[in-house]
Amino acid sequence: MKQIKRIPDAEFEIMKIIWNKEPPMSTNQIIACLGSDNTWKPQTVLTLLVRLIDKGFLYSEKLGKERTYYPIISRGEYLQAETGNFFDRLHGSSIYSLVNTLYDGKNLSDKEIEDLHRWLDERGV
Repeated sequence: MKQIKRIPDAEFEIMKIIWNKEPPMSTNQIIACLGSDNTWKPQTVLTLLVRLIDKGFLYSEKLGKERTYYPIISRGEYLQAETGNFFDRLHGSSIYSLVNTLYDGKNLSDKEIEDLHRWLDERGV
């Protein structure tokens, strides 16, 4: 599996938009999808898009007067890499540490604990 680096939250917001739509997406479409609550200027969005291209997350081409963007890294690939990094960094790759943290923090409902037992049983763990 290729090494995928973590991207900052602002770049992740742009990627979420691109992952949720059918490629290619134009700069104007991306800006429109950010919505009226967004305070980023168009130049900020362009800067984020260039950074994502430089990091290998996007491919871009010019179609007429519009620049369009295609994802190179899928949402699934990124989430798998991010989850793995989180798991390694904070829990030393220990599933026990992760579940214990969630349980001690009262972040697991009885149903989630039951589902976890079922999941472990299905895998013979």
